Amino acid sequence: MIRSLTLLAAAAALSAGAGCSRPTRAELGAREGVLHLGNGAEPRDLDPQTLETSNEYTISTALFEGLVDLSSDGRTILPGVAERWEVSPDGLLWRFHLRPDARWSDGSAVTAGDVVYAFRRAFSPALACEGAPYGFAIRGARAFSQGKESPQTPLGVAAPDERTVEIRLEYPAPYLGYVLSGSPFAPVPQAVVERFGGGSRRGTAWTRPGNLVGNGPFVLKSWSPGADLVVVKNPWYWDRRRVRLKEVHFYPLDNAGAEERAFRAGQLHATYTLPSAKIAAYASAPAGLLHVTAQLNTVYLVFNTEKAPFDNADVRRALSLSIDRDRLVARVLGERGSPAHALTRPGTGGYEPAPKIDWDPRLARELLARAGFPAGAGFPRAEIKVPADFPAEFAQALQEAWRRELGIALEIFSGEKKAVFSDLATGSFQVGAMPFFYAVNAPEMILLVPLSDSPYNFSRWKSPAYDQAYRRATAAPTTPDRRRAFDEMEGILAAHAPFAPLYYVNQCFAVRAEVRGWRDNPLGQIDWRDLSLEGAP
Repeated sequence: MIRSLTLLAAAAALSAGAGCSRPTRAELGAREGVLHLGNGAEPRDLDPQTLETSNEYTISTALFEGLVDLSSDGRTILPGVAERWEVSPDGLLWRFHLRPDARWSDGSAVTAGDVVYAFRRAFSPALACEGAPYGFAIRGARAFSQGKESPQTPLGVAAPDERTVEIRLEYPAPYLGYVLSGSPFAPVPQAVVERFGGGSRRGTAWTRPGNLVGNGPFVLKSWSPGADLVVVKNPWYWDRRRVRLKEVHFYPLDNAGAEERAFRAGQLHATYTLPSAKIAAYASAPAGLLHVTAQLNTVYLVFNTEKAPFDNADVRRALSLSIDRDRLVARVLGERGSPAHALTRPGTGGYEPAPKIDWDPRLARELLARAGFPAGAGFPRAEIKVPADFPAEFAQALQEAWRRELGIALEIFSGEKKAVFSDLATGSFQVGAMPFFYAVNAPEMILLVPLSDSPYNFSRWKSPAYDQAYRRATAAPTTPDRRRAFDEMEGILAAHAPFAPLYYVNQCFAVRAEVRGWRDNPLGQIDWRDLSLEGAP
């Protein structure tokens, strides 16, 4: 009864706002057309070719526009800086025509040369763009990213004239529109980037207030680290008449509790996330404040296959098969996650992975014994590294499952996210946990992780059979052929277990009722032209 009353009180407080005597920041924003958003962690930079996180991506879509754009439904490809394009019958040549009124925020024209320059930056080995593999369907892109461009394998992006961009592919990639809809392939102003020495260097001053020149619906006004980042309507944006917001303020609130309190106090129109303890209260609140969106984001364990005993597939499979994902996710995460029975989230690009038997404690014990560790006897000391935002209760549940089912103990090491990912990238780990957000709605984007030469393959596992299946998927003449190749890849992963999928992320956040045009989608995509605030002129 007390809990029910608490939830009702919370719901009433959420719907009533933070008081009537003085207008809150959100109320003032609604009158003035100023949107206030919680945006998770502080962005590291605003360079579209070096973005690493989804919160950086959100800001980038306000400042930069790609050749094409993506609707707020997360599916529909729209014209962007290119007003139209054609695809050759064999799917290997895409020709884009830039709109004549495409301008940078300083009033200068966006040229095809700027677009080509951005692609070369994205694939530059010196810049080491994290999203470069998304574009490896482009002819010569993989070789270029490895510093191996030659006259025989030039990068397949060219500008035959100032308003035309041609992209030639190694194989048909029907998902290319999604790849081109945002960073890391958004155009950047070559003259500005070079002026600040940012051609092949990260973190230069070209992305700072007063220097940054973009082509999106907004332009950077100010950036106060730890406080807020403000963008204002871009008067040079080609579709500026459809942009109804005057400003957007992004707040780096990486503490979910503090962000939720700011929302409840009327300081924010929307949050980036919600504390798990608050989700029930928001679900009970009126006006549909709570949003729960399935993301294209798989959280998985990665085993370092170069370190014993995890170089043994039986050991890896044993650890994976002893995890009751359905029970753990429901108990620990609730609405924040869905159990992952494959690397690819079902429905990605229309693909449904074949169901796998991935909880079998009896088989797990047999495999561990076959590996030389009956009932866990003789299993060496081992550690699982998790980023600080990995749910602690979930890590403890994994630890308990392995102790109960296998008789082995893995210590938990929780560290700052960047430090943990650095350890995974350099091989300084035994078992790690990480999320992978595939910002393109296509199975190829998550299934590229285990490729032998993938920069995301922290397991260091190599399988020629898997690599060949991936090539068959990309070259498949029909959709059924493509799906059969995906099934083969998922089957190989289940048999060798270099990764153990745990859950798919569902983003839980809150949006105030006066925000109009908000549409939930698995990519977290915002078409800023759709948004407005009730009460704004």
